[in-house]
Formats: sequence, structure tokens, C-alpha cells
Amino acid sequence: MRARLRHGARRAGDEGYSLIELMVAMGIMSIVMAVVFGAIMQIYSATNEAEGTSYARDQLDNAFRRLDKELRYATWVNTPGQVGDRWYLEYAVADGCRQLRLANGVLSLASWTPPATTPGPPATIAGELAAPADNKPFKLYNPGDQPYATASPGTGGMGKLYAPEYSQIRLQLTATVGKVTLPFDTVFTAQNTSRNTYQRPNDCSKGRPST
Repeated sequence: MRARLRHGARRAGDEGYSLIELMVAMGIMSIVMAVVFGAIMQIYSATNEAEGTSYARDQLDNAFRRLDKELRYATWVNTPGQVGDRWYLEYAVADGCRQLRLANGVLSLASWTPPATTPGPPATIAGELAAPADNKPFKLYNPGDQPYATASPGTGGMGKLYAPEYSQIRLQLTATVGKVTLPFDTVFTAQNTSRNTYQRPNDCSKGRPST
């Protein structure tokens, strides 16, 4: 009898876990995993956003550095125009003609030398770009224009009567990478233009396609 009782009795520490204890442990583990997974996703999202911001800024910086060297020394600037879904802007420099083109999110620059009228292969300046809400990425302010005459009352910056002495080219673009969107709005001054020269015809205008 004693042998049976001794054999049938449970040993200390050999009871195991109850179903309730297992369910509580699994619930706690699920909460911990959800917190850890959420933290990892936030870190991943923040990393992607930082990379997207850096890439978008690089695109805009590339556009600014390249165009600042070109447009500053332009001697003539054509009126921007849209052909199909592409935007064009031609200008003349000392060694020939240049053509800015915005098409399919890519800003490119082509060059050629008169008397030729066909631009050479375009070189990409920046990508992931879009036109602004008014759909005019290129704007030209000629000498004597008053581009800010209709500014809202109280608007800071240039006065309403401001009129440039040189041709000015305003670029308004938006760079979008993933969820990151950065605006680009700057004005370049063509310092080799004047009120006496900007209206003269120039063969660089022949480089724009008609269709």
C-alpha cells in the first residue's frame, strides 16, 4: 500500500503549466512582438523617408547647379512653350543654343550650334520631377515686365512695380520620391540680356519641335 502511494504521488516541480498560464504567456508574447514589430516598421519608414528626402534634394541641387552656370550667361531666351505633354525653353549662349525640356518627369538639356536647327541628344539633369499646379514649369520675365504687379496685398518680397532689367527665367518644379515631395522655385537672371536685345530674333528658336 505504501509502495503504491509512493509511486502514485507527484514529485515536486513536476506539475507543468496549466492552459490558462499558457494563454497568458502567449498573450504577453503577442503584445511584446507587436510593440517590437511596430518599432521596426517606424524605423524602416523613417529610414526610407530620409533616403527619399536626400535623393529628392540631390535631384533639385543637380538642376540648380547645372542651370545656374548656363542661364546666367544666356544672351537670348525664348518664350517657354508646351508641345504635347512636353515643355520647352530655348536660350542662346556664347557657343551655341540650348534647350531645356521637361518630359515624363525628366528635366534634360540639349545643345546645338547654328546654322543647324536640330538639338543634339539631350543630357538628363534631374528626374522624378513634375510641373506645378498651374502646369507651367518654365516662366520668362522679360526686361520691363512687372511679374509681381498682381501680387496679393501684404505679400513680402518684390514690390508690385518691380521690373527686371534683364531676362529672368523662373523654374517651378516638384521632386517626388516615395512619400517625400519637395518644391523647387527659383529665378535665374540672364545677365547678358537687356531691354535692347531680348526682342531680337534668334535662330535658337528653330530648335523647338512643332509636334
